[in-house]
Amino acid sequence: MSGMELGFMVPHPWIMVAGEIEEGHHQKTTSAYRQVKDVIADFAPDVMVVASPHWPLLSILRVGGAPRYTGTLDEFLPHIHAALPPEHRRDLPPVPYDFSGDAELAERISEAGKEAGLDVQFEATPESLDHGSIVPIMYLDPDGRVPVILLSNEEGSPERSRRWGEIVGREITRSGRRAVFIASGTLSHRFVFDSPDALWPEGEVWDRKFMKILTDGDLSEIFRLPDGEIAEGELEAGGLHGLYMLFGAMRGDLSASVLSYDGIVGVGSPVVRFDQKVPAV
Repeated sequence: MSGMELGFMVPHPWIMVAGEIEEGHHQKTTSAYRQVKDVIADFAPDVMVVASPHWPLLSILRVGGAPRYTGTLDEFLPHIHAALPPEHRRDLPPVPYDFSGDAELAERISEAGKEAGLDVQFEATPESLDHGSIVPIMYLDPDGRVPVILLSNEEGSPERSRRWGEIVGREITRSGRRAVFIASGTLSHRFVFDSPDALWPEGEVWDRKFMKILTDGDLSEIFRLPDGEIAEGELEAGGLHGLYMLFGAMRGDLSASVLSYDGIVGVGSPVVRFDQKVPAV
C-alpha cells in the first residue's frame, strides 16, 4: 500500500549525536529511538519525510529537495548559539552526515503547495542542515538507505499546518511511494543546563497533560489548545506544528502510543508513535 501509514514524534537534542551523553543518562530516549529504527526498517518505506522546527527561516514553508545531503552538523552551530545564553555556548564536533533525498517528489510536493495558495519555497540545495533534521535521520537511518524529504515547520496557524500536511500526504500517495512521517519536536522548553536529566516541574505537568490527550484518542483536541496554554507550558510551538502536519499527512483516524518520555537539559522529550486505526481513503 502506498501513502503515509506510519508516523512518529521524536526529540532532537544535538548532544545525542555530539558524544556528550554521559553513561546512564537519557536511556529511555535512546532505547525508544532504537525501537523506532527497527519499526521503520521492518516497515521498509520508500521515503522518509522529516519536519523540523529549526530551519533558519520559518516565515515560509520550505522543502528540501537535494538529491543528496552531505556535510557536518557543526555548520549549523551559529544558529544553535543564537538560541543559547553566551555562557552555555560551546563548539560541536564535526559530526558528519551523508544521506540521499528524493528531489523529484520534493519538487512535486512544493508545486502542489504553491498551487494550493501556500507560501512554499523549494530548495534544491538547502543551507547547512539543522539538528532538528539531522538528529532523527542519524538515529533512525544511520546508513542513509531511505531517501529523505525535508520540511520546515511554519509557526502559523495549526489549521494551515494541517492543510500543508494533507498536501504532502496526498502527493506521496499519488506518487505510489510508501512513506513514514517524522515530526521532529519536543514539548516543554525551558533549558536547565546544570543537570542533563532536568525537567522544570510545571513543564512536566504540561507535558503529561499533552501526552494524555494523545493517548486518550481524540487528537483533534490538540488543535483546540488555547495559545495561552501553549505559552504557559512553554511548549516548543514549532514542534507542535510538525505534529499538525503529521495529522494532516496521515489523515484518517489515528492512534498514538507514547514510547518514552525524558527530560533532556530541561526539555520535555517524548517519543510517540502514530498509526492509522482505519486507512485513509
